[in-house]
Amino acid sequence: MVMNSLEPHHPHHPHHLECPDCGRHTVVTQGESRYVCLNCSWRRDIDDQWGAGFIPITALAGLLLLLLL
Repeated sequence: MVMNSLEPHHPHHPHHLECPDCGRHTVVTQGESRYVCLNCSWRRDIDDQWGAGFIPITALAGLLLLLLL
């Protein structure tokens, strides 16, 4: 059986995205930056990715600087 590789993808249902928790291809978009798995309710907001790691690193660097002084 030959599969058509040019299947149309709905913009809110990108079938090529696999959930990192359950491994199923059930991740859909909610808006421009939110992704949700319909199977296990895994969620990710890519707008918050940079800010989430920046604050603890900055706090740790500040604490180390304070200890050195």
